[in-house]
Amino acid sequence: MGFLPKYQGINMRFYRNWCKDKDLISFNVTVKESDLYIRAEKNLEKETLELLLRYRSILEEYIKQNPAFRDSLEPLSVGRHVPLIVKEMIEASRKTGVGPMASVAGAIAEFVGKGLL
Repeated sequence: MGFLPKYQGINMRFYRNWCKDKDLISFNVTVKESDLYIRAEKNLEKETLELLLRYRSILEEYIKQNPAFRDSLEPLSVGRHVPLIVKEMIEASRKTGVGPMASVAGAIAEFVGKGLL
């Protein structure tokens, strides 16, 4: 089960070709709706996939227990003992007045990126 219903439109990420750097390796890691484009000094594809699967799993399990997290269009309150990624998404949604899933792509990218450092 993914986060969102299947999107039937075309979403070509042509902008990924705008950056050219001879010193960096570029690669994509995609799991369901999550599509990460990484540029790094070495190939971190395996590490990226492991982190992406970890954070998606955390969110998917939280959503199973708390479907309002996925469905809400308004900020929610932070419960006790929530995973850090969930807490940060809820806090971001509170700052902007939207539901927490509005920040899912950025949260996944941030947590995976920090995990790769």
